[in-house]
Amino acid sequence: MFWGFRLEFKQSLRTKKLWVILGVMMLLYLPGFYLQKASGEEIETVQQAVSILINNVNGLGGFFIAILALLMGATAINSEIEKGTLRVAMSKPIKRLSYIGGKFLAHTVVVLMALLLTTLVGIVGLAWLGAPMGSQLVTDSLLLNGLLLLAMVQLVALGYIISTFIKSSSTALGVALVVMFVVFMIMPAIVQFVAAKDTLLSENPDWEAYQEKSEEYKTKYLFYVPTTQIDVIVSDATVVKGDVTNPSVEYVGIGHAIKSNLANLFNLVFLTLVYLAIAFYRFLRMDLR
Repeated sequence: MFWGFRLEFKQSLRTKKLWVILGVMMLLYLPGFYLQKASGEEIETVQQAVSILINNVNGLGGFFIAILALLMGATAINSEIEKGTLRVAMSKPIKRLSYIGGKFLAHTVVVLMALLLTTLVGIVGLAWLGAPMGSQLVTDSLLLNGLLLLAMVQLVALGYIISTFIKSSSTALGVALVVMFVVFMIMPAIVQFVAAKDTLLSENPDWEAYQEKSEEYKTKYLFYVPTTQIDVIVSDATVVKGDVTNPSVEYVGIGHAIKSNLANLFNLVFLTLVYLAIAFYRFLRMDLR
C-alpha cells in the first residue's frame, strides 16, 4: 500500500489540474480580504473572525476543492489503464486492494493539503485585517476541515466509481463535470425552489419557516450531495435571537452545529462508505486490460 501511496502522491502533486484549480481559487479568495480591508469595517470579536473564515473556506474552498476531488477520482483508474502503467504496477508483488488503497490514501492526503492551505490563507488574511485570534478559531477551523475532508473523500470515492465503469479518461472527465453541474448545482436549486413554494403555501410563510423547510428538504432530498450536507450543518453555527424587530446573531460554534445535525453527518459518513465499497469492489473485479 505504501508503494502505491508514494507513487500516486508524487503524480498528484505534479498534475496541472491541482495547481490550476488552487490558483483560480486563490485569485478569487484573496481579493475578498482586500475589499474587507478597503471598506474599513473592523472585525471586533473572535466569533466574527471564525464566522468569516467558515464562510470563505466552506464557500470558495468547498466548491473548487470539490471539483478537484471528483476529477482526481474520475481519472484515477482509467488513465492508468490507458497509459499502461496499471499493468506494470500489477506485475509487481502487490495486491489490487493494496494498490487502490494506496492511491485512495494519496488522493485523500492531497485533498487535505488543499483544505489546510485554504484555511491557512484564510487565517493569515484575518490576521492581516487585524481580527482577534483565539482558541475557538483553531478549534472550529479544525472541525470544519474535518467535515469538508469527509465530504471531499466522498467525492473522490464517487470519482473512483466513475473511473472504474468508464474506460476512457476523457469521457470520465466529461461525465464528472456533468454530475457536478446537475447534481451539485441544478438539484440544490430545484430543492430550494420547492422549499420556498411549500413555505408560501403553508400557514406561516415567514423566513424562519422557510429556513426550517429548506434544511428539512436538503437533508431528505439532497442526502447524496455532500457539500449541501455541510451547508446545512454549518448554517447552525450561528443562531438568531431576539424578536423580529430587534434580532441579534450569535455564533455558537461548529461543535454545536454538528450535534444539532447528526442526520446530515450520518449522510456524509454512510454514503462515503457505500461509495468506497462500490469502487473497491469494482476495481477488484474489473478487467485491467
